[in-house]
Amino acid sequence: MKYIQKRQEPQIFSEWKATETPAGNYHYKHLPNPQRGSVHISLLSEQGYICCYCCKRVEQNNSHIEHLDPQSKTDAELSVEYTNMLASCGRDTYKPDYRWPDYCGNKKGDRAIKVSPLQANCEEFFNYSSTGEILPTANNLAQQKDAQTTIEVLGLNHYDLMQGRIQALEALQGIMTQEEAELLAQVCQQMNAQGRYQPFCNAVLYFLKDDFGVS
Repeated sequence: MKYIQKRQEPQIFSEWKATETPAGNYHYKHLPNPQRGSVHISLLSEQGYICCYCCKRVEQNNSHIEHLDPQSKTDAELSVEYTNMLASCGRDTYKPDYRWPDYCGNKKGDRAIKVSPLQANCEEFFNYSSTGEILPTANNLAQQKDAQTTIEVLGLNHYDLMQGRIQALEALQGIMTQEEAELLAQVCQQMNAQGRYQPFCNAVLYFLKDDFGVS
């Protein structure tokens, strides 16, 4: 999980909400295109095109708009609150010949999570193993419990995600000097020229901090 700093919602979305409030259609289920597509792209952009939960690479065609507080358990106003929206891997459209991944937003469903990517310190709740597993930190019992619940609800140790982290950790091979570690950390901490983070950059940064003390 990587901290997401929310930006301002798309103007076209704000205009739709202002129009639909008196019309009685003020709910996410009534959000049409191009407004919905504009929100989706905006979410992907502010996240650097990585999933809000697992940090794998996502694009518009393999992700969906995720509600942090589930739609089924919120009122109409919160269902269209931009700060309650994220971009998660996996689609929410039905395809009879494809089974969407059983992790992140698809697995979460209507359940709540204890650690949110909107928490500034969310990255402090998790550690990573060299085998690609995500683990709760040992800072204190409360953090451990919240992190473990979040891992389980989101299915963050799904085989596919663990393999993705292992592949990302290959970037650490050959890193011998502090200077090399610092350069790789910069790559992981910043979006590239196309506005994208490296997939699973949080796992790579964990080992760079642990092994080389990069900040």
